[in-house]
Amino acid sequence: DTVSESPIVLPRLLSLLHLGLLAAIVTVTLGGRSPDEPFDHAHAGLQAVLGEVLEEGLVDYAGLRRSPEGLDAYLASLEGVTPRELGRWSRAERFAFWINAYNAFTLQLVRDAGPVTSIKKIGGWFGSPWKKRFIPMGGFDPKGKGRKLCLNDIEHEILRPQFADARLHAAVNCASIGCPPLRPEPYRAAGLDRQLSDQVRTWLMDADRNELRPVKGAVRVSKIFDWFEEDFGDGDEEVVGWIATQLQGAEVADALRRAAPKLRVRYMDYDWGLNALPERR
Repeated sequence: DTVSESPIVLPRLLSLLHLGLLAAIVTVTLGGRSPDEPFDHAHAGLQAVLGEVLEEGLVDYAGLRRSPEGLDAYLASLEGVTPRELGRWSRAERFAFWINAYNAFTLQLVRDAGPVTSIKKIGGWFGSPWKKRFIPMGGFDPKGKGRKLCLNDIEHEILRPQFADARLHAAVNCASIGCPPLRPEPYRAAGLDRQLSDQVRTWLMDADRNELRPVKGAVRVSKIFDWFEEDFGDGDEEVVGWIATQLQGAEVADALRRAAPKLRVRYMDYDWGLNALPERR
């Protein structure tokens, strides 16, 4: 019998097609995952992207534009996570998720706007790249209005208040030379504390970003310590003490700890040049 000759087969076939379409819609909504497939907390998609475009902390943005598929697929996996799903995760899983989200969406922002010489060029004269609402994760809108997120939402409304760990300032990357370098691996719940501590030490011990040997009673550190001083401590002594604690075991840590009550904190100029490989903006 043909389909047209069967009054039973045709409705059944249409029903199957309808279910298939619904499944496809759900799969797309979940970022390529089926409803019963768990989120990849190893963040293998981001690892693959970083392995392709990152070299000693510098990014091949031109390569990201030439081959956008890997980053787009990873972003889709982030976008498919719902507040209910995320609420079932451990603190470390949520913390790693949002750090990776910030870094991955920053890569997308620069890629799609590029080539640019600085992330600050994005948004025009009166706009800000960090206030641009381009992240389709409205379920997490801090105002509850279902708006697309901006990078400021992730950093200031989610990461800082929810996790209260100043080490995140070494982990999130603002696509600039002055920023702590982009780590060549995603952050993962398993080993997150180790990753954050290692990232902070790498950043603090980088003389181009922090000069921790006291000169004339002062240390010169990244402007990040000025912008977010309340996250590191109340006043110069507590900021120096926080730095010393993060460098525990290093020779400079003991010197800083002893001198902290008398040391002043001064800030280095911040390099807003794009963290791009040469000729790869």
